[in-house]
Amino acid sequence: MMKYRLPEIGDKDILQKYVKEHHDNGEAGVSASVGLAATEYSEWVEKIRRNAAGGDEQWGRSLLYLCFDEDRLVGLLSIRYELPEDLSLKLGDIGYGVRPSERGKGYATEMLRYALAVCKEKGRQEVILGCYKDNPASAATIKKNGGVLINESNGYNEGRISQYYRIMLDS
Repeated sequence: MMKYRLPEIGDKDILQKYVKEHHDNGEAGVSASVGLAATEYSEWVEKIRRNAAGGDEQWGRSLLYLCFDEDRLVGLLSIRYELPEDLSLKLGDIGYGVRPSERGKGYATEMLRYALAVCKEKGRQEVILGCYKDNPASAATIKKNGGVLINESNGYNEGRISQYYRIMLDS
């Protein structure tokens, strides 16, 4: 059974190993990490906790969860449930990433399902998710959870085409 929680100061080692695994896999960025690799760790934890408690003027309140299967960190889940509409359509309301060694095991689907339940609980009626067009696994995860393609764009991501999906949340 998956466990979800906000990061803590004591998580620094497991998160460094998580980031290293992505880099060792040839990935420059770490999905849903909200700048983890580029920020001093304690400042990053403080920012995540501040965004969960009171939010930020531009982004509103958001959650960044560490996702565990037993005691193993398998992914990160970003739930931006108060994003203004223009940012929602550009960045998406939910982001997730699974460590390379754990991909293809259904974690992303389970993480997204959890995020949708959180968004519904927070009063959202729909969410927007984005993924790169050259990432068919992520697109399949979104579609499996009810996503319908609404737009494609190459304006934000170094020339890579992004696809944007809408998921309606049942009342």
